[in-house]
Amino acid sequence: MSHFLLVFLLFVGLAQAQKAAPSPELEEARSKFGRTEEQECREGAEICVRLNNLAAVELMLEVLRMWEDRGGGYLPQAHYRDVVWDGLRRITDPYARRRVAVEVDEAKLAWVRQWCVEVLGEYRDAAFGEHVLSALRDKDLGTRRAAARAAGKIKVPDAVKLLTAMLGDKDEILRANALEALCRIDAPAHQAALLKGLKDKDGGVRCALLAAAAECYPAAHEAWSSAALSDTDWRPRMQAVDNLGGVRTKTAVDALIRALADARPAVAARAVKRLQELTHQKHRQRAAWEAWWRDNRESFVFPEGAAGAGGGDEPRSVAYHGVQIASDHAAFMIDASAAMQGRLKSGDGTKAQAAYKELAAVLERLEGQLKFNVFTYAEEVESFEPHTPADLTAKTRKRALEFVEKARRGQRKDIWKLLEQVVSNPDLDTAFLLSSGEPDIGTYVHWNRVTWHLAELNRFHKVVVHTIVYSDSAWYREQLEKISAVTGGEHRGFE
Repeated sequence: MSHFLLVFLLFVGLAQAQKAAPSPELEEARSKFGRTEEQECREGAEICVRLNNLAAVELMLEVLRMWEDRGGGYLPQAHYRDVVWDGLRRITDPYARRRVAVEVDEAKLAWVRQWCVEVLGEYRDAAFGEHVLSALRDKDLGTRRAAARAAGKIKVPDAVKLLTAMLGDKDEILRANALEALCRIDAPAHQAALLKGLKDKDGGVRCALLAAAAECYPAAHEAWSSAALSDTDWRPRMQAVDNLGGVRTKTAVDALIRALADARPAVAARAVKRLQELTHQKHRQRAAWEAWWRDNRESFVFPEGAAGAGGGDEPRSVAYHGVQIASDHAAFMIDASAAMQGRLKSGDGTKAQAAYKELAAVLERLEGQLKFNVFTYAEEVESFEPHTPADLTAKTRKRALEFVEKARRGQRKDIWKLLEQVVSNPDLDTAFLLSSGEPDIGTYVHWNRVTWHLAELNRFHKVVVHTIVYSDSAWYREQLEKISAVTGGEHRGFE
């Protein structure tokens, strides 16, 4: 059946359905989508998921297409878009899913095409391959990036020619996504291309492709990961440590022990963690690991089950709000929204005063040991150093604290804009996000969409984000905890 005939039949069917008596449940969902409370929108999306039909998908797409805020007591429109995107992702009826696929071809707005092809990738259904092919030809870069990812998740053989043409693209995310997709579609046929990609000029691309190698070439990637421990960029080295942590061989342990000498403390700390998981030993210091392995390598047998927590023979490092700082390239992100003027129940003074005091104490203790940056954020994001982290000296410490004191105050928080800027910096490996609550505004605001896109971006960067929340709202704390969890970070909440 041709694409255009399919579209015609789909809309004929929809028109016929609309002539019939409207479903009371669907009308209830429509009513809920028109109310101001976000909870009402969630309930409307749940009704649509339960109905699991073409009309329900069409209704959710109406909400997804809305970009401008509605005012009049409504939250910013992103809240409602994020809710219905998750609803579309959970649709299972093949005909209803087909309506999402048609939107990839027909939507006039580029971001709608991108979000719908992202949903197709989540479906992992080969029946939608032709729509992914259409998106690969899209003029919008974001849509093409998403389509390349979806082509790999769905495994679309007909996409090979288009994907191959993208391997030389100037956009690093697009060429990495295209090569990963090719490997997912036919791993043996594209192994040589992957090995070439592991030498890409961009360290983020090498990092993302090394992660793909672990999945697509499980029997071969150990050697590639061991070699990547010598990469000039810390990000492939960090990914190599993660890859080796999933290989139960003595040669993988050999490599991880070598990684304990990495010039980046964050990489060495990750190697300790992976060694502990593999061996169930609790050492922290490099010398202790080397001595233990020298004495036990020959007789060692990998233990079963998960490693126990605790233990270790390495002195603890400086902590920020109780989270240990195992990094020498870190960012501190300080909320500058109106909510920070509220009182902190678990301390004296306002939330802003508590944040300043904690930052000042930590920077003083780490002077001479850290390259750092400080970001303040509300509706907009401002950075202490515009481009690269600064050496932490008495002078830069003073200037950074003055920067926080004089930060432009705002009303609401765009946490996605902040995370995108901070995580994309190739010099930073650790970030501490301090917030008075959940995101208020931005392209993405709910944890489901923030974490989905953060995970996509972090394939290229490997930044660990720790979250600290000053709020007595369990909902707010949960939103931020999800953000830290997706990067392997820790979470702390203060009332």
